[in-house]
Amino acid sequence: MTDKFDVIIVGAGPAGCSSAIHLSRLGYDVLMLEKGKVAGQKNVTGGVLFGKYLDKYGLINLIPNFEEEAPIERKITEHEVHILSNVKTENNINSYKIKSITDNSLLSKLGFINTKISTGVDYTVLRSKFDRWFSMKAIEEGALLNTENTVENLIFSGNNVVGVQTTNEQLYADLVIDSSGVTSNLIEQTGLRDKLEPMDTYHGVKHVYELDKETIDKRFKLKNNYGKSLVYFGEFMHGVNGGAFIYTNNTTISIGIVFSLDSLMNKMTNNFDLIGKPVDILENFERQPRINEYIKDATLVEYSAHNIPKGHKVMLNQPYINGYMATGDCLGAFVKIGPLIDGMRRAIATGIMAGETFDYARKNKDYSINSLSKYKELLQPIYSDINKSRFDSRLLENELAYTLTPKILFNFGSYDKIKCNIPKDNISNQNSITKIQNKTGILDYEEDPDYSHIKLNQKNCDSAEDKSWVPLCPVNCYTLVNNKGIFASFKDLYQYNLKLIAAKQTTNVENDAKQLTLEDIKKSKVSFDHVACVSCGTCGVIGPKSSIIFNHERSGHGVKFKYG
Repeated sequence: MTDKFDVIIVGAGPAGCSSAIHLSRLGYDVLMLEKGKVAGQKNVTGGVLFGKYLDKYGLINLIPNFEEEAPIERKITEHEVHILSNVKTENNINSYKIKSITDNSLLSKLGFINTKISTGVDYTVLRSKFDRWFSMKAIEEGALLNTENTVENLIFSGNNVVGVQTTNEQLYADLVIDSSGVTSNLIEQTGLRDKLEPMDTYHGVKHVYELDKETIDKRFKLKNNYGKSLVYFGEFMHGVNGGAFIYTNNTTISIGIVFSLDSLMNKMTNNFDLIGKPVDILENFERQPRINEYIKDATLVEYSAHNIPKGHKVMLNQPYINGYMATGDCLGAFVKIGPLIDGMRRAIATGIMAGETFDYARKNKDYSINSLSKYKELLQPIYSDINKSRFDSRLLENELAYTLTPKILFNFGSYDKIKCNIPKDNISNQNSITKIQNKTGILDYEEDPDYSHIKLNQKNCDSAEDKSWVPLCPVNCYTLVNNKGIFASFKDLYQYNLKLIAAKQTTNVENDAKQLTLEDIKKSKVSFDHVACVSCGTCGVIGPKSSIIFNHERSGHGVKFKYG
């Protein structure tokens, strides 16, 4: 293998594979570098792939017959949006309210909720399967794929990026295309973007349940291998700004929540009596009778989490420097309106655009920002989408919108009121450690004893009053340690103190338990163990950079999912 290429692409996700396919077809020497053993191994996101986007820049344009050969789960023919209430008991009768948002709904007409999102070629995918197929298409076109090779640094010559330093070697190219996602540790090296803050990102937590195809068809009223995309928001979020989704796959169901990280951070550090870990909100949603019926008797086969860029906050105004361009989530090309999320088709579009830009630069024999400015011209439709979502986000991404809107609709609007039984709750009383162990027990771990991609300044972490890394970690990397024990969330510590105080007094128990918990948090130490890490990147966003530094894991480290 030569150590000089036309283009080096960091990351073999949708953006990276799109660039590789386009450039290889043009005859260029392309190397893709992927940290996982196979493409898609480390990417646990996945949902609806909108096949069509801009003319020339959709998956259907890149691979016209992709539907025939790609590992598509189902073609989505229905996109539904619902507002869901919690179960209420009146006169010994349990019921919940549900409001369906249609094209004729006031929220749709005012543009608050986008219900017209179908492109006619929409599909559910599981990235562990899809990315592997996509990378093979790039290889078929002539691209080289080097796996288990993590890019740690860019190589500069003066002000020009001329290559990358991996865990194994130095590699050089005329252009480096960064498609390594929202947790990219390269983008900060360019000076194009500072460290992300909680207000800059969404966070997603997802379950995948296995269920036979016939049962899925029956429960969701599906035929001919068609599928549905369902989106919900309402009281089950505990006031956190965000919503939930359900995607029907072939023999699995993807269920998850997406929320603003800063909103979650505020709720979990101030209302820890309600929310212990992000998984608590997801499980609260799954216990809703309507949702519980969908997953009854299903088997949990995957638990995952990941950060998502807020496009209207972080999309780079200048997405390049000399010899370097950013694509996909690294670029920030992600749109979310209300609970509706749309990122993969934009990642594919940016990948193709990056390929076109390099071709333009090669013809000019110039890889400086002068030629790479062509990329920004091509990106204008995406910038336009981002600007539209900025307006929507100002209206919708606040606690008032997520708490007041459902109340208004259920008090004054039309809705369906459905009688129900309350599902048996076998998990809500478990502490967070037990819950996470139950979830991560279905995973295999691969440990590199000599390396951790997360570095802690222990003194800074212990002295931080909020210690928000503990409750916001979706698995069990961070715990709180004091003379009372080890706790995976503030809620667990609060419940411990609640029992302690209740045994001594009968009044002001809850308030005193909260005050004692806050005091304990300040005095506690932060413990860290990366064995269960799913590389969501949350701890790299929360708190000052001097406390926790998150980098990409090296090959062989972290979680290997059995599923897929």
